Amino acid sequence: MQSRYNGKSIVEYYSEESPEATEFRRLYSKIRHLNPDRNMKNFLITSATVGEGKSTVAAFLAITISKYRDTNTLLIDCDLRRPKIHRLFRLAQERGMAEVLLERLPLQSCIKESPLKNLKIMTSGVVENSPAELLNSLRIKDVFAEIKFYFDTIVVDCAPIVPVSDPLVLSPEMDGILLVVKAGKTPKEVVKRAVDSMRDIGVNIIGVVLNNKERVLPYYYDYKYYGYQYYHDYKE
Repeated sequence: MQSRYNGKSIVEYYSEESPEATEFRRLYSKIRHLNPDRNMKNFLITSATVGEGKSTVAAFLAITISKYRDTNTLLIDCDLRRPKIHRLFRLAQERGMAEVLLERLPLQSCIKESPLKNLKIMTSGVVENSPAELLNSLRIKDVFAEIKFYFDTIVVDCAPIVPVSDPLVLSPEMDGILLVVKAGKTPKEVVKRAVDSMRDIGVNIIGVVLNNKERVLPYYYDYKYYGYQYYHDYKE
């Protein structure tokens, strides 16, 4: 991760006219229009298993939403087992969700700035106890109630759903869950197991984000076939 971003924040790699930015604007628009009767404000991003790009998806979605009508947005790293949001934004991991849940620090002191005016970050914090115990604590409801008071929209990056139950524990605090699937990698059976586990408890599955890093889909899904850039033609 460090070498990929060369010490820079992921925000510096977000270009408004890039195919990626276009896709995330399209994703957010679909979420809003497919759920017109629900005021969708709080999203949990998970995956079936590890290595599917959920943290990057959560980061780009939060960046996109924060730019949408100047929405006051908070990105939270609730993957207390393998946190990555602090790396993507080049922030200190400590003073985050773990410290708030343990009541060692107040919420406001654990909200970090990002390069964007309307995007704030809450890192995972330093986890010393069992992540399952922290997320299952009675305090989690109060913490999210306070967060929802201060922010218009919340994006939560959470652990994969098949290895652990963390997403299911947090789902009551969310308006819906987005499942990230890496095309060509995750077996169908594993994705089905993840979906079934959410449906069993009545989780609102907003949809699936297909992460096609390895480009295994047909050619017409490739960015280069529908990229559209501004063209400037002028004379001095």
